[in-house]
This record gives sequence, structure tokens and C-alpha cells, in this order.
Amino acid sequence: MTQPNVETIRISVASTNFQQMCSFAAISNIRSPEESLRELIVHTILAFEGDSLCSANDIAGVLSTMFGIDAPNHQIQEALDRLIQDGRIHKPLGTNYVLTDESRMNVQAQIEQASCLQKRIRGEWMMEISKKYVDFPSDAAWDALQAYLAKAFLRHGIQAVAFLDSSVELPEEYSKSLSLMLKDAVKSHFDSKHWPTAKAAIVEFLSAAGNKPDRTQYIAECADGAFNYFSLMVSPDVANNYRENLSPLVIFCDTNFLFGILDIHVNSQVEVSHNLLKVISDNKLPFYLKYHERTLEEAIDTINYYAGELKKNHWPQSLSRAAMKSPYISGIALKYHQKNVETGIDVDSFLRPYQHIDLLLKGKGIDEYKPLEDRLIERGTLQENYIKFLESIYKKKPDGSIIHDVAVLDCVRSIRKSTKSTINAGALLLTCDYTLYRFDSNESRRSKSYGSVVLPNVLWQILRPFIPASQDFDKSFAETFAIPEFRTIGSGAVKACSKMLNLLACYKDFPEETAAKLLSNDLLIDRLRAVDNDEQFQELVDSAISAENQTLIEERAALAKQIDLLTTDKGRVEKDLEQQKQETSIEIAKAYELLNAKKKEAEELTIAKDNAQEKARTAELKALRIRQFSSIIIALLTSLIFLVVINSAWRWDWLLRHPNSYGLQGCLSFMVSFGIVGLVVKPWRKSLWGVGAFGILFVILQILGGPAKTP
Repeated sequence: MTQPNVETIRISVASTNFQQMCSFAAISNIRSPEESLRELIVHTILAFEGDSLCSANDIAGVLSTMFGIDAPNHQIQEALDRLIQDGRIHKPLGTNYVLTDESRMNVQAQIEQASCLQKRIRGEWMMEISKKYVDFPSDAAWDALQAYLAKAFLRHGIQAVAFLDSSVELPEEYSKSLSLMLKDAVKSHFDSKHWPTAKAAIVEFLSAAGNKPDRTQYIAECADGAFNYFSLMVSPDVANNYRENLSPLVIFCDTNFLFGILDIHVNSQVEVSHNLLKVISDNKLPFYLKYHERTLEEAIDTINYYAGELKKNHWPQSLSRAAMKSPYISGIALKYHQKNVETGIDVDSFLRPYQHIDLLLKGKGIDEYKPLEDRLIERGTLQENYIKFLESIYKKKPDGSIIHDVAVLDCVRSIRKSTKSTINAGALLLTCDYTLYRFDSNESRRSKSYGSVVLPNVLWQILRPFIPASQDFDKSFAETFAIPEFRTIGSGAVKACSKMLNLLACYKDFPEETAAKLLSNDLLIDRLRAVDNDEQFQELVDSAISAENQTLIEERAALAKQIDLLTTDKGRVEKDLEQQKQETSIEIAKAYELLNAKKKEAEELTIAKDNAQEKARTAELKALRIRQFSSIIIALLTSLIFLVVINSAWRWDWLLRHPNSYGLQGCLSFMVSFGIVGLVVKPWRKSLWGVGAFGILFVILQILGGPAKTP
């Protein structure tokens, strides 16, 4: 395959800035490399507003520093011209490039939305961690998760792009497995005592992503953004061809993926496998799922192997529960132990549905493929290269697995056709085996050809432009990131754990707690992996059981001592409580006495107050009566004196000679009397003075008199 001689964008190791999760979202909904470059330029101009960005060369420098992107100046200038044409940026008075108001508002809203999504996810996860793990530094967990996801998404992005264009270089740091990336992230953020918990928490975060809409959106946006970021390196012909209509494609399913379809796994692999079938069917994609005849043989051999292992012993549910807690139990065995815990099923009943897996697969639309030629020479060369590759990365695989991988990979390569896009090459091998993927990727780059092996997350990424956007598709896409590295039968840890589990099953009523600890003991599993002698294996297991029992004895002794201390403390506490109770009772009695005394005193004060008020009212009434009587006497005497004076001592001729003299004298007498009584007796004042006012009116009327008498 030859690549077009077109100047393309180069990307160095992604900068720290782009590894921030919000940066991925900036280009998550982009449909072409040109659009990705324009979007990154817009974000660059916003981030460096106020700096001197007056030319394509200035922006090229910032893109290199900020995003690790080395783009030719003419491509940047074309992007700037298009952004000006679209009204997203302008250059006032020929100075610096700046965003238009509308563009700035849209970009800031986009950044704020991504930031809010991240904050919601962080808050929800922090709450989950605090409830499940005690004394665990949750802030460090979030930092470790961010560090891991940044590497994982960048790895995903460059793998997907390298799958489309084999000329894209795959940096060594992105060749690491996800388990190693997770290990590095955990080690750099935690003390060794927190490593197992931190790893478990991050794995749980990803495993639950498909059931949490915010996490689903988060992972989908980050993965899309990383893919679009690295797609800048793809040649224009490859990028355009990729987005054309899909051609018919035969997808060979590896054993590990078929086990997901057959429900012989207990992880997200199962749902991802079924979702792929559903997407192909619902969207009528021109894909045809098949499995190689060697894959069928390997699947049957694998099932038979674990059938033999499981049938060696009777499995009490307590031991199955312990096995479920171990990270080293294979998918088939784990599936059985899960079913055993749920229903108490025996091994034969569990395996009966898988006696004819070819018929099960045919019922799901997956057919067997039998190659037309042996290609012994090609397979021999490929097998030699594969073995050398495994040795170079210190990876061991059983001979049967190597023969299977080589046979299937060679078959896929033999039926592929030359094309400008790997997705249209006619055939692919879909696997969860990252080692096989790495081998094919390295071989393809050396031979300048397209890769033949694809990982589930890469295939889902490639399919995204051809599938209508939906929450279900994003959910399935997010779940591909939770698929663990596949463990083969020959995996040392799995084999050692299975062998130890069979030994534990020979013991009668073996304690579940002890079994769970042994099966999850990393140090013990590592030691057992290196042992080939059954006697030494038995000795190590017996020694571990003894050590665990000794630990349990010590723990029980410590617990008994603690119980004694608690019992002693309980007696002392009870005695103290009794004393406090007595003291409290005395205090309460004193308080009641004081309260009763205060109450009695208050009652006496109330009675005294009432008596005083009664006496005051009586005295007041008596005084009022005296005032009333005396005021009346005074008023009468005053009126009498007034009449005597004006009639004898000081004669008031005018009054005495007035035609209404008697009436006037009477009115004046009453007015004086009412005035005096009203002045002295306050309660009567208004009434008496009111009557007196009418008296004045009567006096005036009498003075006026009537018409003059005729002589």
C-alpha cells in the first residue's frame, strides 16, 4: 500500500494541556480533520486572547506548545480564512485574530458545559467512594482517574487513526496495555497501601459507565475528541475515503469475543458482543460475522478444559462465593461459580447448553468459515514472527493459542483486498486480545499495509460516523472501555488460581473468608505461577493456609483480648453510668424542690398582688365616693351662696330685673354646680361639663328673650 505524497499535520506526544478532559470535548462532535483544526484554532485564540496572534505562524507556535500539533502554515492560513468567512473570527484593523462576540459566547458555553459535566461526574463518584471505602483519599482517586483516562483515550485515538492509516506512527507509550497504564496512574498518586483499593475504584468507575448517562456522555465525548485529534495526521485521501459508504466486510470473531456472545463471561464483554450484533442488524450494515474453524476448535477445547477442571470437585456455594471475589478466575469458571451461588447448579447442567456451540452461533447469524487453502509456508513465517514478538515483550502463550492466532490472522490477511481504507478491505479480525492486536499493528507498519486486527473500542469508533447518534450507541461505545485484557488458558495467574481452587475444594467445609483471601493474594499467586512441581505447589498452598490460619488465630486472640477489654470497659462504663444516674436523680430531686419552692413563692406573690390590688380598688372606690359626696355638698353650698350674694349682699340688678331672672339664676346655679362636681369627680366630668355646655346655651336663649311687648 502506498500513501499519497501530501504534506500532513504531525503530532508529537500530546501536551499536558490537551490531556485535560475538557479539551477532548472541544472537538468531540467534529466530522473532518479540517474541522478539527479549525475548532482547535478557535480554542487557541480564546485561550490566548490579548497575546500577539496576528499571523498563521504565531498560531502555529501556540498550537505546537498547547496541543503538540505541528501544522504547515498554509493549512493554518486556510483554516483562518475559512473561520473569517464563517464569521467566527475577525482581525480588527489588521491587528490580532480575535473571536467574534457570538463565537466567543458559543465556545465559552461549550467549555462551561463540559466543565459542569465533569464536576457532576466527580461529585457522584466521590460520594460512591466515600460510602464504599473508609479512610481512602478520594481527591487522589480523581487525579489518578484523570491521569489514566487521559492516557487511555489518547491511546484509543491514535490506535483508531493508525488502524485507518498505517503510516501514522504509534508512540511507544501508547503501546502499553490499559492494565499497565492503570498501574502507572495508581502508583504515581497513591501510597502502596492504597494501590489495590484505588485500582478497584477506577475499574468500577469504568464498569458502571454504561449504566450512568453522564459517564456515558463523558467517555463518548473524550473518545471522539481523542480520535478527531489524532485524525489530523491522516492523509486527506484516507480521511475522505473513510467517510464514504461502507463496503461489505467479513468480521472474524475471536474466541474471547464469541464467549461474550455465548454469555460465558461475567463482564461488559457480554453486553458489548450482543450490542454489536444489534447495531449491525438495526442499521443494516454490510457486515458478515464469521468464525474460523480453528476458533471453533479453540472454543470447544477451552470449554472442555474448564469442564474437566470444574468436574474434578464438588463446589459448595461458600467456595463459589470466594472464587467470585478473585480477579484471577477465568470467564467460564467465574460464570459457573456465579450460577452456582445463584441457583446451586451442578457442572453438567451448567455446561449442557454449550455442547453444540456451532448451532448456538448459527442461530445468532454467525457462520463458520473454512479456508480454501492451507498456506502452510505463509503461516510458518507468520508463526515464527509471532513467537519472536512474544519473546520480545516477555509474553507467554500456549502453543495451541499461538497456532490458532496465526491461522486466523493469516486467513484474514489472505482474503483482504487492496484498498485506500482498512474498513473497506473486505475482512477484519475482531478480538479482545491486546497482544495479538499489537503484533498485527507492528507487522502492518513494517510492511506498509493496513492492519487486519481490530479491538472492540476501535471498531465502535470507526462505526460512529455511520450510526445515527443515540444514547444506546453511546452506552455501548462507553462499555468497550471497560473490557478487561483477555486471559487465555495458559495465563499463569489464571492457571495457578484454578489449581489452588481445586485444592481448596478437597477440604471439607473450607472457610469462605480464608478461601477468598488466598484466591486474591497477589503475592501467593505470583509464587505459584513459578512452580511446576505439584508437591511444591501443594506445600506453598498448605503454607499459605497455615499462615492464614495463624493470622486468623492471632486475629481471634486479638479480638478476644479486645472483647475482654470491652467487657471490662463495659463494667466500668456501667458503674460510671449508674453513679451518674444516681447523681442525676439527686440533681433532678433538688431541681424539683427548687422548682416547687419557686412555684410556691410565685403563687404567694400572686395572692399578695391580688390582695393589694383589691385593697387599692376598695380605697379608690371609697375615695371616689368621698369626692362625689363632698363635691356635691360644695356645689350646693356654692350655688346657695351665689344666690344669696346676688340677691342681698351684692345685688345684680340686671339679673334680678331681667324678665327671665329666675330661669337665669337657676341655669347659672346649675352650671356652677356641674362645673365644680365635674372638676372634682373625674368619671363624671365629661357628662357634667357636657350638660353645663347646654346650660350656657339655655342662658343665651333666655337672655335673648322673645318679641317686645306692645304697650
